[in-house]
Amino acid sequence: MEEVLDCVLRSLPPSVHGRFVMIHEHADGKQRTVDGEYWAETPQDSGRRVVVASRGGPAGARAAYLFREGDTIGEVWRWTPAHGDAQLIHARGSEGELFGTDINLEDFARFARISFPGQLRRLEDAEIGGRPVFVVETHPAPDSGSEYQRIVSSIDKAWCTVLRRESFESTFEGGAKPSKVLTVDPKDVKQEKGFARATRATLADNRDGSQTRVQLEDLSVDQKLPADFFTPGKLAQAVK
Repeated sequence: MEEVLDCVLRSLPPSVHGRFVMIHEHADGKQRTVDGEYWAETPQDSGRRVVVASRGGPAGARAAYLFREGDTIGEVWRWTPAHGDAQLIHARGSEGELFGTDINLEDFARFARISFPGQLRRLEDAEIGGRPVFVVETHPAPDSGSEYQRIVSSIDKAWCTVLRRESFESTFEGGAKPSKVLTVDPKDVKQEKGFARATRATLADNRDGSQTRVQLEDLSVDQKLPADFFTPGKLAQAVK
């Protein structure tokens, strides 16, 4: 596991900014598109912090979220125009869906590589699209607030980027099949300043047949941000 964890840690730039497009497609073919931006920072003296904001969520709603590494998954600060001030939320289920898509707060936090307590076990190495990958099984800590019973992640050995993640819930098929599957085509992984990033990803929800496609645009690494940017009081500015 030390080899895998070192790979993941080395893949995180000190700071990054990008624009994204989420395309949520229901099983009946109806679509909703959400545009937004995200910022991430990995300070040397503290855990990773991420802000994600949208100017056009469901029904035109605006929202911004602040994620931090910690003991509880889904412990997130959220700002919306309706509440005025940012609020600390512990969202699960439909309340935890990010901008009304298949991607919930936990999915996004793990996609952003924010770590939470749990048991990690390295499985047999594999290949995806001809690329060697580490395979890691995670059992989230019981008191972490995770929606999942276990998570299996396939991480590219050279890029240290997740190419596949299967999330299992005990309430779906008895935990025998993944309820959600995140996939990244290796051709959609780009490198900038020595850091690899997936520019496209698809999250399929096997529970209802829907899926969310994410496209990352205008990625910039090592963008300088104000010292107080990653604070609840500044979330409203992220959607302006």
